[in-house]
Amino acid sequence: MRFTRPLDDLRVAHHIARVNAADSATVLACHDVSAAAHAADDPEGFTLSARVFGGWLAVGWYGQPAETWAARDEASAVTGWYRLEMPSGDNPDRAYLTLVVHPARRREGTGRALLRHALAQAARNRRSLVGSDVLNGSAGESFARLAGARPALTHIRRIQDPASVDADALARARETAGRAAAGYSVVSWAGPVPEEFLDGVAAVFSALNDAPHPQGRRPWAWDAQRVREAHNAVLPRLGGLQRYSVAAVTGDGRAGDGAAGDIAALNQIWVDPALPHQGMQFITAVRREYRGHRLALLTKIAMLDLLASAVPQLRRLETWNAASNTQMIAVNEALGYRVLEPPSRRWQFEVAPG
Repeated sequence: MRFTRPLDDLRVAHHIARVNAADSATVLACHDVSAAAHAADDPEGFTLSARVFGGWLAVGWYGQPAETWAARDEASAVTGWYRLEMPSGDNPDRAYLTLVVHPARRREGTGRALLRHALAQAARNRRSLVGSDVLNGSAGESFARLAGARPALTHIRRIQDPASVDADALARARETAGRAAAGYSVVSWAGPVPEEFLDGVAAVFSALNDAPHPQGRRPWAWDAQRVREAHNAVLPRLGGLQRYSVAAVTGDGRAGDGAAGDIAALNQIWVDPALPHQGMQFITAVRREYRGHRLALLTKIAMLDLLASAVPQLRRLETWNAASNTQMIAVNEALGYRVLEPPSRRWQFEVAPG
Protein backbone atom coordinates (compact mmCIF):
# COMPACT_ATOMS: atom_id res chain seq x y z
CA MET A 1 0.00 0.00 0.00
CA ARG A 2 1.19 3.51 -0.81
CA PHE A 3 -0.28 6.78 0.35
CA THR A 4 0.30 10.10 -1.37
CA ARG A 5 0.87 11.73 2.03
CA PRO A 6 3.14 10.17 4.67
CA LEU A 7 1.81 9.30 8.08
CA ASP A 8 4.36 11.49 9.84
CA ASP A 9 2.42 14.62 8.86
CA LEU A 10 -0.70 13.72 10.89
CA ARG A 11 -2.16 16.71 12.70
CA VAL A 12 -3.73 14.71 15.54
CA ALA A 13 -2.34 11.81 17.56
CA HIS A 14 -4.46 8.68 17.37
CA HIS A 15 -4.85 5.82 19.76
CA ILE A 16 -6.45 2.80 18.09
CA ALA A 17 -7.91 0.07 20.28
CA ARG A 18 -10.14 -2.91 19.68
CA VAL A 19 -13.82 -2.45 20.54
CA ASN A 20 -15.49 -4.91 22.87
CA ALA A 21 -19.07 -5.45 21.70
CA ALA A 22 -20.13 -5.47 25.37
CA ASP A 23 -18.68 -1.96 25.89
CA SER A 24 -21.94 -0.11 25.31
CA ALA A 25 -20.42 3.36 25.71
CA THR A 26 -17.83 2.80 22.98
CA VAL A 27 -20.35 1.10 20.70
CA LEU A 28 -22.68 4.08 21.13
CA ALA A 29 -19.81 6.46 20.37
CA CYS A 30 -19.12 4.52 17.17
CA HIS A 31 -22.80 4.79 16.27
CA ASP A 32 -22.67 8.54 16.85
CA VAL A 33 -19.74 8.78 14.42
CA SER A 34 -21.65 6.68 11.90
CA ALA A 35 -24.80 8.79 12.27
CA ALA A 36 -22.84 12.01 11.75
CA ALA A 37 -21.15 10.60 8.65
CA HIS A 38 -24.49 9.37 7.33
CA ALA A 39 -26.06 12.80 7.76
CA ALA A 40 -23.16 14.43 5.92
CA ASP A 41 -22.61 11.90 3.13
CA ASP A 42 -25.87 10.06 2.54
CA PRO A 43 -28.81 11.77 4.27
CA GLU A 44 -31.42 9.96 2.14
CA GLY A 45 -29.96 6.49 2.63
CA PHE A 46 -31.00 3.63 4.91
CA THR A 47 -29.72 3.99 8.46
CA LEU A 48 -29.62 1.88 11.63
CA SER A 49 -30.79 2.63 15.15
CA ALA A 50 -28.16 2.43 17.88
CA ARG A 51 -29.49 -0.92 19.07
CA VAL A 52 -29.42 -2.60 15.66
CA PHE A 53 -26.06 -0.99 14.90
CA GLY A 54 -24.65 -2.56 18.05
CA GLY A 55 -25.95 -5.96 17.01
CA TRP A 56 -24.48 -5.62 13.53
CA LEU A 57 -21.14 -4.50 14.95
CA ALA A 58 -21.04 -7.66 17.07
CA VAL A 59 -22.21 -10.32 14.61
CA GLY A 60 -22.62 -8.74 11.17
CA TRP A 61 -25.35 -9.89 8.80
CA TYR A 62 -24.08 -13.46 8.51
CA GLY A 63 -22.25 -14.11 11.78
CA GLN A 64 -18.83 -14.15 10.09
CA PRO A 65 -15.68 -13.51 12.19
CA ALA A 66 -14.88 -9.82 12.47
CA GLU A 67 -12.92 -7.23 14.43
CA THR A 68 -13.89 -3.65 15.25
CA TRP A 69 -11.30 -1.01 16.17
CA ALA A 70 -11.84 2.63 17.15
CA ALA A 71 -9.55 5.65 16.99
CA ARG A 72 -9.54 8.12 19.88
CA ASP A 73 -7.93 11.54 20.16
CA GLU A 74 -6.01 12.90 23.10
CA ALA A 75 -9.29 13.70 24.86
CA SER A 76 -10.41 10.04 24.44
CA ALA A 77 -13.19 10.99 22.02
CA VAL A 78 -13.89 8.44 19.29
CA THR A 79 -13.02 10.08 15.97
CA GLY A 80 -13.45 7.08 13.69
CA TRP A 81 -13.70 3.31 13.59
CA TYR A 82 -13.49 0.33 11.31
CA ARG A 83 -14.99 -3.14 11.17
CA LEU A 84 -13.03 -5.83 9.35
CA GLU A 85 -15.04 -8.92 8.47
CA MET A 86 -12.96 -11.97 7.61
CA PRO A 87 -15.08 -14.81 6.16
CA SER A 88 -14.30 -18.35 7.14
CA GLY A 89 -14.60 -21.25 4.74
CA ASP A 90 -15.50 -19.99 1.27
CA ASN A 91 -13.14 -17.04 0.77
CA PRO A 92 -10.42 -17.26 3.43
CA ASP A 93 -8.12 -14.94 1.47
CA ARG A 94 -10.58 -12.03 1.51
CA ALA A 95 -11.90 -9.48 3.98
CA TYR A 96 -14.54 -6.75 3.91
CA LEU A 97 -13.88 -3.35 5.45
CA THR A 98 -16.28 -0.72 6.76
CA LEU A 99 -14.37 2.42 7.77
CA VAL A 100 -16.01 5.61 9.06
CA VAL A 101 -14.53 8.92 10.22
CA HIS A 102 -16.54 11.68 11.87
CA PRO A 103 -17.04 14.52 9.34
CA ALA A 104 -15.70 17.07 11.82
CA ARG A 105 -12.51 15.09 12.26
CA ARG A 106 -11.59 14.42 8.66
CA ARG A 107 -8.32 15.54 7.09
CA GLU A 108 -6.54 14.92 10.37
CA GLY A 109 -5.14 11.54 9.36
CA THR A 110 -7.71 9.42 11.18
CA GLY A 111 -8.81 7.57 8.06
CA ARG A 112 -5.27 6.82 6.95
CA ALA A 113 -4.29 5.63 10.40
CA LEU A 114 -7.34 3.35 10.58
CA LEU A 115 -6.78 2.01 7.07
CA ARG A 116 -3.14 1.16 7.73
CA HIS A 117 -4.20 -0.60 10.91
CA ALA A 118 -6.99 -2.49 9.15
CA LEU A 119 -4.76 -3.69 6.32
CA ALA A 120 -2.15 -4.80 8.85
CA GLN A 121 -4.83 -6.81 10.67
CA ALA A 122 -5.92 -8.32 7.37
CA ALA A 123 -2.34 -9.33 6.64
CA ARG A 124 -1.96 -10.92 10.07
CA ASN A 125 -5.04 -12.97 9.28
CA ARG A 126 -3.59 -14.04 5.91
CA ARG A 127 -5.98 -11.98 3.80
CA SER A 128 -4.68 -10.79 0.45
CA LEU A 129 -7.68 -8.76 -0.75
CA VAL A 130 -9.79 -6.30 1.24
CA GLY A 131 -13.00 -4.89 -0.29
CA SER A 132 -14.92 -1.81 0.76
CA ASP A 133 -18.00 -0.10 -0.71
CA VAL A 134 -18.16 3.70 -0.94
CA LEU A 135 -20.49 6.17 -2.62
CA ASN A 136 -19.30 7.68 -5.88
CA GLY A 137 -18.13 11.24 -5.50
CA SER A 138 -17.86 10.96 -1.72
CA ALA A 139 -14.90 11.62 0.54
CA GLY A 140 -14.62 7.83 0.78
CA GLU A 141 -14.07 7.50 -2.97
CA SER A 142 -11.33 10.13 -2.96
CA PHE A 143 -9.74 8.41 0.00
CA ALA A 144 -9.83 4.99 -1.72
CA ARG A 145 -8.21 6.41 -4.86
CA LEU A 146 -5.47 8.14 -2.90
CA ALA A 147 -4.85 4.95 -0.95
CA GLY A 148 -4.20 2.99 -4.13
CA ALA A 149 -7.34 0.82 -4.22
CA ARG A 150 -8.69 -0.40 -7.54
CA PRO A 151 -12.37 -0.19 -8.53
CA ALA A 152 -14.55 -3.26 -8.99
CA LEU A 153 -18.34 -3.61 -9.15
CA THR A 154 -20.68 -0.63 -9.35
CA HIS A 155 -24.06 -0.86 -7.58
CA ILE A 156 -27.08 1.34 -8.27
CA ARG A 157 -29.50 2.19 -5.48
CA ARG A 158 -33.24 2.42 -5.99
CA ILE A 159 -36.00 3.36 -3.57
CA GLN A 160 -39.74 2.86 -3.51
CA ASP A 161 -42.59 4.23 -1.42
CA PRO A 162 -44.89 1.20 -1.04
CA ALA A 163 -47.86 3.44 -0.31
CA SER A 164 -47.35 5.43 -3.51
CA VAL A 165 -46.97 2.64 -6.06
CA ASP A 166 -49.14 3.41 -9.06
CA ALA A 167 -52.26 1.25 -8.70
CA ASP A 168 -52.62 0.59 -12.43
CA ALA A 169 -48.96 -0.33 -12.85
CA LEU A 170 -49.18 -2.65 -9.85
CA ALA A 171 -52.32 -4.30 -11.25
CA ARG A 172 -50.57 -4.89 -14.58
CA ALA A 173 -47.52 -6.31 -12.84
CA ARG A 174 -49.73 -8.56 -10.69
CA GLU A 175 -51.52 -9.87 -13.78
CA THR A 176 -48.24 -10.48 -15.60
CA ALA A 177 -46.75 -12.35 -12.66
CA GLY A 178 -49.94 -14.35 -12.12
CA ARG A 179 -49.99 -15.61 -15.70
CA ALA A 180 -46.28 -16.45 -15.87
CA ALA A 181 -46.24 -18.07 -12.42
CA ALA A 182 -49.23 -20.37 -12.90
CA GLY A 183 -48.55 -23.52 -10.91
CA TYR A 184 -46.69 -21.67 -8.14
CA SER A 185 -48.01 -20.34 -4.85
CA VAL A 186 -46.69 -17.99 -2.20
CA VAL A 187 -45.83 -18.57 1.46
CA SER A 188 -44.55 -16.00 3.94
CA TRP A 189 -43.14 -15.77 7.45
CA ALA A 190 -41.54 -13.30 9.82
CA GLY A 191 -38.33 -14.03 11.69
CA PRO A 192 -36.20 -17.18 11.40
CA VAL A 193 -36.56 -19.59 8.50
CA PRO A 194 -38.94 -22.43 9.49
CA GLU A 195 -37.33 -25.85 9.69
CA GLU A 196 -39.38 -27.23 6.80
CA PHE A 197 -38.00 -24.54 4.47
CA LEU A 198 -34.31 -24.69 5.42
CA ASP A 199 -33.19 -26.84 2.49
CA GLY A 200 -35.15 -24.78 -0.02
CA VAL A 201 -33.86 -21.47 1.35
CA ALA A 202 -30.31 -22.84 1.19
CA ALA A 203 -30.85 -23.67 -2.48
CA VAL A 204 -32.09 -20.14 -3.15
CA PHE A 205 -29.10 -18.61 -1.40
CA SER A 206 -26.87 -20.78 -3.55
CA ALA A 207 -28.60 -19.23 -6.57
CA LEU A 208 -27.15 -15.86 -5.50
CA ASN A 209 -23.80 -17.12 -6.70
CA ASP A 210 -25.07 -16.39 -10.23
CA ALA A 211 -25.38 -12.68 -9.44
CA PRO A 212 -22.54 -10.30 -10.37
CA HIS A 213 -19.64 -10.48 -7.88
CA PRO A 214 -16.11 -9.10 -7.72
CA GLN A 215 -13.70 -11.06 -9.88
CA GLY A 216 -12.14 -14.04 -8.14
CA ARG A 217 -14.77 -14.37 -5.42
CA ARG A 218 -15.53 -18.03 -4.82
CA PRO A 219 -19.17 -19.21 -4.54
CA TRP A 220 -20.67 -19.60 -1.10
CA ALA A 221 -21.72 -23.14 -0.25
CA TRP A 222 -25.15 -23.23 1.38
CA ASP A 223 -27.00 -26.02 3.14
CA ALA A 224 -29.65 -26.19 5.86
CA GLN A 225 -27.09 -25.99 8.67
CA ARG A 226 -25.52 -22.86 7.24
CA VAL A 227 -28.95 -21.20 7.07
CA ARG A 228 -29.43 -22.08 10.74
CA GLU A 229 -26.05 -20.62 11.67
CA ALA A 230 -25.82 -17.61 9.36
CA HIS A 231 -29.46 -16.49 9.55
CA ASN A 232 -31.57 -18.07 12.26
CA ALA A 233 -28.86 -17.88 14.94
CA VAL A 234 -27.78 -14.37 13.95
CA LEU A 235 -31.20 -12.72 13.74
CA PRO A 236 -31.95 -12.68 17.52
CA ARG A 237 -28.63 -10.89 18.10
CA LEU A 238 -29.35 -7.99 15.75
CA GLY A 239 -31.04 -5.71 18.23
CA GLY A 240 -34.62 -6.59 17.36
CA LEU A 241 -34.19 -6.24 13.59
CA GLN A 242 -37.18 -7.91 11.93
CA ARG A 243 -36.92 -9.99 8.77
CA TYR A 244 -39.92 -10.59 6.54
CA SER A 245 -39.76 -13.38 3.96
CA VAL A 246 -41.92 -14.28 0.97
CA ALA A 247 -41.19 -17.44 -1.00
CA ALA A 248 -42.59 -18.75 -4.26
CA VAL A 249 -43.13 -22.49 -4.00
CA THR A 250 -44.08 -25.14 -6.50
CA GLY A 251 -47.57 -26.63 -6.39
CA ASP A 252 -49.79 -25.80 -3.45
CA GLY A 253 -46.92 -25.03 -1.06
CA ARG A 254 -47.14 -28.10 1.15
CA ALA A 255 -43.63 -29.15 2.15
CA GLY A 256 -42.77 -32.81 2.04
CA ASP A 257 -45.05 -33.65 -0.89
CA GLY A 258 -42.59 -34.51 -3.63
CA ALA A 259 -42.02 -31.54 -5.93
CA ALA A 260 -44.87 -29.62 -4.31
CA GLY A 261 -43.67 -27.04 -1.84
CA ASP A 262 -40.17 -26.79 -3.29
CA ILE A 263 -38.94 -23.23 -2.73
CA ALA A 264 -38.21 -21.68 -6.12
CA ALA A 265 -37.66 -18.02 -5.21
CA LEU A 266 -37.24 -15.87 -2.13
CA ASN A 267 -37.66 -12.21 -1.28
CA GLN A 268 -36.58 -10.81 2.10
CA ILE A 269 -36.92 -7.35 3.66
CA TRP A 270 -35.32 -6.17 6.89
CA VAL A 271 -37.00 -3.52 9.05
CA ASP A 272 -35.47 -1.82 12.07
CA PRO A 273 -38.35 -1.63 14.59
CA ALA A 274 -36.99 1.66 15.94
CA LEU A 275 -37.18 3.15 12.43
CA PRO A 276 -40.24 1.45 10.91
CA HIS A 277 -40.65 4.02 8.12
CA GLN A 278 -37.78 2.40 6.19
CA GLY A 279 -36.92 -1.09 5.01
CA MET A 280 -33.93 -2.67 3.31
CA GLN A 281 -34.12 -5.26 0.56
CA PHE A 282 -31.89 -8.11 1.68
CA ILE A 283 -32.37 -10.70 -1.04
CA THR A 284 -34.39 -11.43 -4.15
CA ALA A 285 -33.28 -14.62 -5.85
CA VAL A 286 -34.72 -17.33 -8.08
CA ARG A 287 -33.24 -20.80 -8.45
CA ARG A 288 -31.89 -21.45 -11.92
CA GLU A 289 -34.24 -24.34 -12.71
CA TYR A 290 -37.30 -22.17 -11.95
CA ARG A 291 -36.36 -19.02 -13.83
CA GLY A 292 -38.49 -17.60 -16.61
CA HIS A 293 -41.76 -17.57 -14.63
CA ARG A 294 -41.59 -13.99 -13.24
CA LEU A 295 -41.11 -15.33 -9.73
CA ALA A 296 -39.03 -12.34 -8.64
CA LEU A 297 -41.93 -10.09 -9.62
CA LEU A 298 -44.41 -12.43 -7.94
CA THR A 299 -42.57 -12.43 -4.60
CA LYS A 300 -41.95 -8.69 -4.62
CA ILE A 301 -45.65 -7.99 -5.14
CA ALA A 302 -46.57 -10.44 -2.38
CA MET A 303 -44.05 -8.70 -0.12
CA LEU A 304 -45.80 -5.37 -0.69
CA ASP A 305 -49.05 -7.00 0.40
CA LEU A 306 -47.40 -8.45 3.50
CA LEU A 307 -45.71 -5.20 4.53
CA ALA A 308 -48.91 -3.20 4.09
CA SER A 309 -50.38 -5.10 7.02
CA ALA A 310 -47.26 -5.96 9.03
CA VAL A 311 -45.52 -2.55 8.86
CA PRO A 312 -48.12 0.09 7.91
CA GLN A 313 -45.66 2.88 8.82
CA LEU A 314 -43.29 1.81 6.05
CA ARG A 315 -42.76 4.59 3.53
CA ARG A 316 -39.47 3.66 1.95
CA LEU A 317 -37.86 0.49 0.60
CA GLU A 318 -34.25 0.59 -0.50
CA THR A 319 -32.51 -1.90 -2.77
CA TRP A 320 -29.12 -2.14 -4.46
CA ASN A 321 -28.39 -3.89 -7.75
CA ALA A 322 -25.16 -4.39 -9.63
CA ALA A 323 -25.30 -2.07 -12.65
CA SER A 324 -25.01 -5.14 -14.89
CA ASN A 325 -27.98 -6.94 -13.29
CA THR A 326 -30.47 -5.81 -15.93
CA GLN A 327 -33.09 -8.46 -15.14
CA MET A 328 -33.56 -7.45 -11.51
CA ILE A 329 -33.41 -3.78 -12.41
CA ALA A 330 -36.31 -4.32 -14.84
CA VAL A 331 -38.35 -5.98 -12.09
CA ASN A 332 -37.74 -3.08 -9.71
CA GLU A 333 -38.60 -0.48 -12.32
CA ALA A 334 -41.86 -2.29 -13.11
CA LEU A 335 -42.80 -1.74 -9.46
CA GLY A 336 -42.01 1.95 -9.43
CA TYR A 337 -38.53 1.98 -7.91
CA ARG A 338 -36.57 5.11 -8.79
CA VAL A 339 -32.83 5.63 -8.84
CA LEU A 340 -31.34 7.38 -5.84
CA GLU A 341 -27.97 8.93 -6.57
CA PRO A 342 -25.13 8.46 -6.11
CA PRO A 343 -24.24 4.87 -6.99
CA SER A 344 -21.76 2.87 -4.92
CA ARG A 345 -18.60 1.15 -6.02
CA ARG A 346 -16.60 -1.69 -4.50
CA TRP A 347 -12.93 -0.77 -4.08
CA GLN A 348 -10.32 -3.43 -3.46
CA PHE A 349 -7.07 -3.14 -1.55
CA GLU A 350 -4.34 -5.69 -2.23
CA VAL A 351 -2.25 -6.65 0.78
CA ALA A 352 0.63 -9.04 1.35
CA PRO A 353 -0.41 -11.61 3.98
CA GLY A 354 1.79 -11.58 7.06
